[in-house]
Amino acid sequence: MAPDAHKIEAAKPAQMAREILGEALGQIQDIRSGGLDLEVITTSIAKAVRALFAVQSSQPDERAHVAGVCEAMDHLRHTLALLQDVRSNEPAVLGAASTIARALAILYPVSKVQERQGGAPGSPASIIRGPVADDARRHEKRLAIEADIGFQSDTNFFTGFSEDISSGGLFIASYDLRPIGATMNINFTLPDGHLVSVTGVVRWIREYTELHPDMAPGMGVQFQGLKHEDERAINRFLTQRPPMFFEE
Repeated sequence: MAPDAHKIEAAKPAQMAREILGEALGQIQDIRSGGLDLEVITTSIAKAVRALFAVQSSQPDERAHVAGVCEAMDHLRHTLALLQDVRSNEPAVLGAASTIARALAILYPVSKVQERQGGAPGSPASIIRGPVADDARRHEKRLAIEADIGFQSDTNFFTGFSEDISSGGLFIASYDLRPIGATMNINFTLPDGHLVSVTGVVRWIREYTELHPDMAPGMGVQFQGLKHEDERAINRFLTQRPPMFFEE
């Protein structure tokens, strides 16, 4: 069966996550803290790696392509919880937790697109809403876009969604606010299914206030070291004429 051209291709993010998990396995071998069953943790990561290999070996319209992402995330969430429960400051523990959180951040937006497409064949990876009103804090052209965001900061994995994007950064709507100046790894998909994985720095934050309950709290994040292929994909999205609108 030929793959559905509208389905998101998850092989590349699966490969990225697998490579990151190889790094995590090396970090786990260096753990000396008690209270951790390293065999259980290693086995859980190995199961996630196998699930991701199944994603790479399948087509977007095959069950393994979707089930593999979900299965890998389940194993990685369990592993991250085990590492965080030990509450150790050992560098190897912190490093492994951070690495696994980074893998989860990569897989999360892909899983959300797959979930949406499972209920509505041909659904876009994200929803474009059109130009955004001027804001003194942002100088580049922006477009409103609703896309699920997976981001990793320190040893934690967080989720949110974007409200707008420019070539220089984006706004992440989330209650898990990071302080100004904090660095994080950000992952999101553009409407064409392109996965952007980039480092970002929090430049400003918007906290929740009862005076404006309709304004979601979140963070203005500036991209750092954006890859050329990701920059081209973002600029291609920003220069679309006319803007594309999708109904939910």
